[in-house]
Amino acid sequence: MAIYTNLPIYKASYTLMLSVSKILPSLPRDCRYTFGQDVRQKIMEIITLIYRANRVRTKVSIISKMRETLLEVQVYIRLMNDMKYISIGKYTDLMEQTADMSKQMSAWEKSEIQKYSDDNKAVADKMPEY
Repeated sequence: MAIYTNLPIYKASYTLMLSVSKILPSLPRDCRYTFGQDVRQKIMEIITLIYRANRVRTKVSIISKMRETLLEVQVYIRLMNDMKYISIGKYTDLMEQTADMSKQMSAWEKSEIQKYSDDNKAVADKMPEY
């Protein structure tokens, strides 16, 4: 088990949190306390899920929840762009960061599914046939 702060997905999530935190002061006041708080809370949830997934043996359900939460973050970012609260450049930057995170989560999930199926196959191979 790696230290979760050294994981690339953690670093990407933390960078996204920093990027979102930097743009929040430029949002209109009402959005700062609605969209802004919600986005930061969802990113913090992703960071917490990364920690949890790194601690447990069966990670697939946690990674799946992580991917769902990232989708919510992407919807918030798109909404902020559509409502002209953030520039196209900021929108592109944030969406590239979330796309990178999504790829990492997919690869992690695929790896864990593969490990699980390999473990089951190894157990099945060891069982005697009657």
